[in-house]
Amino acid sequence: MNGFMKKVLILLSLCLVFPLFAEENYNFELYTMSGKLLSTSEIMRKPEAKYLIVDFFAMSCEPCKRSLPLWDEFYKANKSKGFEFILVSLPEQGDRKKYEKRLKAYFKENKFGFTMVFDKYSVYGKKFGAVEADGSVNVPMIFILDKSGKILFKADSFDAAMSKIKTLE
Repeated sequence: MNGFMKKVLILLSLCLVFPLFAEENYNFELYTMSGKLLSTSEIMRKPEAKYLIVDFFAMSCEPCKRSLPLWDEFYKANKSKGFEFILVSLPEQGDRKKYEKRLKAYFKENKFGFTMVFDKYSVYGKKFGAVEADGSVNVPMIFILDKSGKILFKADSFDAAMSKIKTLE
């Protein structure tokens, strides 16, 4: 085997092996409804933060809405145990400005103790797989991340997420 072929084989081997060790980082930055930039990596730098629960949500999703008081209760009871929680609202088809107004009104009426952000252009919804290429949303979709931003678990309902979260406590 000549020197060129050896180099090609080594390069190919590295390309095949390296992805096995690469871990995708799912940290993100989005604006809250009050206009404050929220960074998940900043949240997870807090010494007491151990896990971040990210719940993708849409106003048209009734199971999503029903789980909000449950998440609120969980977050209040478990924040001191290192659990952080962020609700990521995804846009629905149509006018994003109107949707954002509906969203603000809903959360003004329904006070929750957790932070909610709006993924206006579905950038992170697509990265996490909660939004398809055609813009359709797959919700509820819940992720539990570790301190580094790595996904530990994925769930498609509040109950499924809770059963996975209980393994962390």
